[in-house]
Amino acid sequence: MPRARAAAGGALSIAMVICWGPRAAPVSSGAVMEQGILTLKNGTEVPFRVVRSASRRRSYALQVKEGVVEFRAPRWVGLAELLRFGQSRYRFIGNRLQEQARKAAQAAAKAQPKDWCALPPAWYQRAAKRLYPPRLAHYATVVGVTYSSLRITSGRSVWGSCTSTGAISLSWRLLLVPAALRDYVIIHELCHRKYMSHGPRFWALVGKFVPDYIEKRRALNRLGAEIG
Repeated sequence: MPRARAAAGGALSIAMVICWGPRAAPVSSGAVMEQGILTLKNGTEVPFRVVRSASRRRSYALQVKEGVVEFRAPRWVGLAELLRFGQSRYRFIGNRLQEQARKAAQAAAKAQPKDWCALPPAWYQRAAKRLYPPRLAHYATVVGVTYSSLRITSGRSVWGSCTSTGAISLSWRLLLVPAALRDYVIIHELCHRKYMSHGPRFWALVGKFVPDYIEKRRALNRLGAEIG
């Protein structure tokens, strides 16, 4: 986990950041005080959160958890300073993201078909209705697009789809694959809000948010045959 010593803060000029949530209200130790999107030097956009504590320590750290950059720092360290630190560690962050996606794909590939659909389809459909909307809304903000509706399907051969009017469809069977692959499908469909075809510009946009999308597509193709 990279660590840094606190230094005098300055204006943030190299990071493109979208922040939401409380910024200055006093909180208990270990509470998330800021979250948003950090754009790294290579153009990759990664969600981040800042976990604040009342500690008087002079250092702070970052780690990557399930695709999210998590900063851990005392409350007095400025957000701009933490984001500059994240920018300086963009190679580490990129490597961790790829490593986590690779492990998720490998773990899924080892699963046996008998493990799929251990619960009734109706259970997965209800779960998808609870879990999909916040993820879709989150990544719509990341990609910078809107959508008109979300429909949960039982698709076996198609994980998701997007119409020209912004209607998104996602299969409840995405609950049977690792979260990183599920998020890729969501981002894939949202990118269709800018480019409906699978042309070079579309894939360049997908690659901006999911650099290892080719590996994720292959993993989904393997899993699709097993899940059925």
